[in-house]
Amino acid sequence: MEESLRDLGLLADRTAADLAAAPLERAAAERLVQVVVDLAVDINSHLVVAAGAPAPQTGRESFPAAAEAGALTTDLAQRLAPSAGLRNLLVHRYGDIRLDLLASGVAATLSAYPDYIRQVSAYLLSLDR
Repeated sequence: MEESLRDLGLLADRTAADLAAAPLERAAAERLVQVVVDLAVDINSHLVVAAGAPAPQTGRESFPAAAEAGALTTDLAQRLAPSAGLRNLLVHRYGDIRLDLLASGVAATLSAYPDYIRQVSAYLLSLDR
């Protein structure tokens, strides 16, 4: 996840117009956001099940479930849950992807997911004690 965030950071200053003019950068941004969210959803599911709760049914549900398991704060879970919706839009192509949403999604991913890494890491370290 850290590697994908580093790579995504190279696109941090791209606007919707920039992404429209650079299809390869757009594709990279889409893929990197997807990878980060997919990893988080998978991690969340493992943490929730390991804590004895049923697996979340959706990616969006995995974030509050991870908070209930103690791996994330409720605030961070609420900030991250919408990223599952962007991921679904990117993967399933429900419609034309608005590049302003992608550009803001890149910024949101770069803003929130380092906190995700810190909180999950701290949670996992606390289990070893």
